[in-house]
Amino acid sequence: MEFEPSYIVIDGQTFSKAKLALDNHVYKNCQIDDCDIYYSGGQYELLDTHVTNSRLILNHPAKAIYSALQIFKMKSPGSRIVFD
Repeated sequence: MEFEPSYIVIDGQTFSKAKLALDNHVYKNCQIDDCDIYYSGGQYELLDTHVTNSRLILNHPAKAIYSALQIFKMKSPGSRIVFD
């Protein structure tokens, strides 16, 4: 049995200098400016949302995945990272 992720939908809001979670969220028609956006690797969507002057803060496991990608790119010249 497979479960669909449960999303928190945020529609038409403006955020400034806020701390926001990206995992399991859908930001629709939003403005995000000068915010800290935390991401752990879960599903998310940004629909007609504009993000400016903000910081993406990676938590585990997203932080570990980013590190692995960086190491692979540096130590594997000519190799490619493939997304299915």
